Amino acid sequence: MVEQLKALEERLFSVKQEYLLAKERHEFLAQYDLYEELKQLKRKRRELKSKLGLM
Repeated sequence: MVEQLKALEERLFSVKQEYLLAKERHEFLAQYDLYEELKQLKRKRRELKSKLGLM
């Protein structure tokens, strides 16, 4: 599970970088898709952390 959390956090970081780039370029559809993915990843991270007792 710790490996899952680490992989999830790495994906979260890369999606956040992609989101910021799309925001800078005014790519609104890409921003929306990436924002939705960020929300899902944050939810999964929160669930994993609670399972591991890290919160």
